[in-house]
Amino acid sequence: MSVDLQIGKSNQRFSNLNPWALILFVFPIPILIVGLFFYYWSTARADYKRVTSQFIQRQNQVLAHDAMEVAREVSHLLEEAAHDVQTLSLIPTTPANFTKFYISRVGQLTQLDPRDDSVNIIPLPLYNEIIFLNLHGDEQLRLKNGQQESQLRRFNQCSGINLCDAELIKKAISLSEGEIYFGRLIRWYSKEKENEKNEGSYLPVVYRAADGFFLLGLDYRYLKELLTQPTFPYERKQNLLQSYQNGNYIYIVDSEMDFIAHPKFWNVSGFSPLTGFRVESMQIDADEGEHPINIRSYRGERLKTYFDRLLNRSFLQRSVDVFQASNLGGSNRVLSVAPILMQKGQFRTTGIFGYVILGCSVDYFEAPKEQYVPYY
Repeated sequence: MSVDLQIGKSNQRFSNLNPWALILFVFPIPILIVGLFFYYWSTARADYKRVTSQFIQRQNQVLAHDAMEVAREVSHLLEEAAHDVQTLSLIPTTPANFTKFYISRVGQLTQLDPRDDSVNIIPLPLYNEIIFLNLHGDEQLRLKNGQQESQLRRFNQCSGINLCDAELIKKAISLSEGEIYFGRLIRWYSKEKENEKNEGSYLPVVYRAADGFFLLGLDYRYLKELLTQPTFPYERKQNLLQSYQNGNYIYIVDSEMDFIAHPKFWNVSGFSPLTGFRVESMQIDADEGEHPINIRSYRGERLKTYFDRLLNRSFLQRSVDVFQASNLGGSNRVLSVAPILMQKGQFRTTGIFGYVILGCSVDYFEAPKEQYVPYY
């Protein structure tokens, strides 16, 4: 049989095939190929979503850990102050002994040199106020920045104008022997359009002795310095206000719900240098820049949801809380809240002095940019 005849018969048999059988045979092939492609694509996508979720969760954990570290530093400063004020009461009350005590209590402060962006560590005494008062609240000996004051204040001369808190002195007089009490932050209040008045600002702790009471004022610069600590996403906070605008910031709240350290210094509680009374807290959003912020007293709209979350959840638990909220400018932030643990003075019952709030822009909480590039 010739080759041409064989080919002709083969073509005839192929043409005699049922076209529907041919369609049923050929049609599943592209469907199978598309199905396999979709399967592998969906599997890879699910794995990527899982990796993305774990990546963002890890970022939250880092943010929470940073807040706890700053809270521990605040606790350490307060615990040290409580120990030191008791120690001070055990030595004879003389100018020489107070001076030796002042010199012996020196810590380290981190400062950024704006000329070359270098970071310097400088020594700084912990306490810019060391005072002994009699049982009536009159000063008997006072060192301000290590220098003995010749003009001692009587109780009726105590005013916020001279950075003396009369309410604290009243509380100190009522203490029982051996009791410790932490006062509210003592500083002059500065409005947004003014220069910050930090000179002489301090956080006081009082100890009641048998013949009077001792007061140590923790230099406010130690609290302010904590706001510059490197935290996620670990951009250097050369300018606190600029870092705040970028979404990278820290601030501290005490048990009275006052801001006691904040990148915007006009949000921090303080005395009016004109009246000597504490400046009333911000009530509505329009008060920003003219009044400090107290979370409990706030009656505005822009921070209401955020502050309600703090008061009704974050501040009611002893663990870290991480959530998302907007600030006064309307920018979204991921926030980590950690309690400042304290077992001294009036905080022996609650065990909490206040809270550290650490913020980060949601822009930093992104999924990995490349799906197939490994992250280590």
